[in-house]
Amino acid sequence: MNKVTLSVIKADVGSIGGHTRPSEPMLSSVQSRVRSAIGKMLIDGLVTCTGDDIAIIMSHKRGVGASEIHRFAWDCFLAATSEAQIGGLYGAGQDLLVDAPSGNVRGAGPAVAEIEFTRDPKSKDRPAEAFLIFAADKCSPGAYSFPLYAVFCDPMHNGGLLLSPKLHQGFTLSIIDMDHTAKDSDRIVRLHVPERTWDVACLLQNPDRFAIEAIHSRYQPDEQVVSVSATRLHNIAGKYTGKDDPVAIVRTQGIFPAPEEVVEPYQLGHFVTGDCRGSHVMPIMPVAINTPVAGPFCLPVVSCLAFSMDAEGVFAKDYVDLFGNVVWDSTRLKVQQKADEWRRQGFIGSTMASHAELAYTGIMETLASLDKEFVLRKEELVGGTKGTK
Repeated sequence: MNKVTLSVIKADVGSIGGHTRPSEPMLSSVQSRVRSAIGKMLIDGLVTCTGDDIAIIMSHKRGVGASEIHRFAWDCFLAATSEAQIGGLYGAGQDLLVDAPSGNVRGAGPAVAEIEFTRDPKSKDRPAEAFLIFAADKCSPGAYSFPLYAVFCDPMHNGGLLLSPKLHQGFTLSIIDMDHTAKDSDRIVRLHVPERTWDVACLLQNPDRFAIEAIHSRYQPDEQVVSVSATRLHNIAGKYTGKDDPVAIVRTQGIFPAPEEVVEPYQLGHFVTGDCRGSHVMPIMPVAINTPVAGPFCLPVVSCLAFSMDAEGVFAKDYVDLFGNVVWDSTRLKVQQKADEWRRQGFIGSTMASHAELAYTGIMETLASLDKEFVLRKEELVGGTKGTK
């Protein structure tokens, strides 16, 4: 019986020809460091990319928020940044918002999702450990809110809520207020579902402010099912520095939803804030791992890998690229068609991000300048009509 921590830390530190994908030297520099750390600091590790973001997937025994693990990931990103600078790549070091992180990298730019759990092959409820790793690019942290709500709150999407007595007992959702920017605290609320499902819906209606950060089982309250990176880069940097591009861990099977139930909501191609310059609302496209962003509009994209690990926390030799399967081709075509139709409306109204998001872009400078040109129009007496009966 072993305590294992699963950590996923992701950052955009440079890419080829714009926001497309990291270069091979960048990826190799991180991969070599991860390989060297396996068997020492790490139990196991894997390096992937989604769009222009590099993700480091790690298992270890040092706990959530371990400074040495976070510092290791930071140093990996610094090495990749150096390769990006040597190659003249775009946005080198973009997500590294401080000179050096204090303790861990949460709040320093990279996206972080972590869960600690007991790995016990003799466990009645979790003899095997299966989990999914989601990585999204060109979108905000609220990108996972609809799929997670559908999976954990809605039997129309997840029949397991009706069919499994252990799932039927419900879950506890931790929702974070991302507008709360105090450096020494987070503002969160924990709501039990299904009893508080409508209250959850009221919060998640505003995905630019509220996001699901964690989900715990109520059948086994100590068991965390989900971890999501839910930090806003513009709240850290005070300006637009790119989208937040969140990661998520979702444990599956047994007392948790099945993988097919977790990915089902992504068939919709739900709308998220993101896209080119981070200032539009666009449908998100499920893509294979290591897919560059290459299409029109800079569509938001999300990847999903399915893993298992042995009793010691070592990953199975193979993983399954769930969104890389041809079964998702029709969804990708649908998303592209939705995006094409939606963007025909251009900049007008709901096709662009909310003003809360646009507040960190250049449009606010233009609006501030124009505001000075507005005048109050005084009513004039025309033909002596005012005041007549």
